[in-house]
Amino acid sequence: MLERLTMAAFKTGVVVFLALGVVVVLVQAVGLVAGSPGLVSGAVSALGMAMTVSAGLTGLLGFAMSYLFHWNAGED
Repeated sequence: MLERLTMAAFKTGVVVFLALGVVVVLVQAVGLVAGSPGLVSGAVSALGMAMTVSAGLTGLLGFAMSYLFHWNAGED
């Protein structure tokens, strides 16, 4: 049960930080095309902290899971 819950949290975290990263890159691309430096830097200002925190927490959760569930290197 614990493994299923932590794996669900891990997968959710991966989806969240990847989605935030895609949004940041797309908004920055639009800012580049539109010639709007405020849009380029504003994307990171608005979403950068959430993206970084979610990536960090997801990474720490994955690290903790490797110890909790005794995963070996190369295992799927």
